[in-house]
Amino acid sequence: MNKHNTLVIVTWDGISTPFNFVHFDTNPNFDLLLFDYSGATTRNCDSIINADFLLSKKTENKGQVYQEIKHYLNENKSFNYSYIGIMDDDLLFKISEFNYMLQVANLHDLHVFQPAIARDSYYSHRKCLQQPGRILTYTDWVEMMAPFYHITLFNAASPYFPLVNSGQGIDKFMMPCLQIIHDMNNTAIIHVAMIKHCRPIRSHLRLYSNGLTGDQEIELIRQKAIQLVNKEEYKQLFNAKFHRTILYEGNVVLRCYELYSLAFSNLFRNLIAKAKELTHFA
Repeated sequence: MNKHNTLVIVTWDGISTPFNFVHFDTNPNFDLLLFDYSGATTRNCDSIINADFLLSKKTENKGQVYQEIKHYLNENKSFNYSYIGIMDDDLLFKISEFNYMLQVANLHDLHVFQPAIARDSYYSHRKCLQQPGRILTYTDWVEMMAPFYHITLFNAASPYFPLVNSGQGIDKFMMPCLQIIHDMNNTAIIHVAMIKHCRPIRSHLRLYSNGLTGDQEIELIRQKAIQLVNKEEYKQLFNAKFHRTILYEGNVVLRCYELYSLAFSNLFRNLIAKAKELTHFA
């Protein structure tokens, strides 16, 4: 039975010190599951400090981790979590900041969120970088490095987990569709919590055992997302802008215009905010 309403999974290679990148500066207001992706550890949960649960399954990447977590939750019917968060094993973070992040998520009734990424990290998406002075910024989707999903959305996405060993595409294409279908659209990057990604991005370079690369898996999920939103019972929920900006469908010129309009809008807003800040200190 769970002690808290959030389960945070931290992946582990089964060899190095467990939770080596986690700073335990206070007690967590969430349950911690250590996921051994080597499937080879002989240790039990009682021998690992700070672990509430231990799961050891050989996996290739995040998509297979998602599958195993879903199986684990199905087998343990007494669990009743609201949020599931899955952290890569090379993320440096503090427990106290994650506690604060979960309070912010609850206060803002968020359905999908992630901690912000430190600016000296290896990263893929600039929008996820920490912005000092902000509590959170709303966004369309969060990336798979450190996502937190409402349990309803995690369960809704589970049929797609077996399709992609990397898990890529679930975050950017499938989850926004499921959020609209389930009317759970509050998505944010929370800047009061920060993670540092300590290793270079590499998942897109791998060829997985299903014969697909990371990029091919992303395109597979994009096509599955397009099929989903075009179902008769759902198509009225999705407007043309969603198809263009999220699913990359439709008029290419208009898509580019909307993309660059948003980029320049954000640029001017940030410049105005910086000018106001400088005026204040003048």
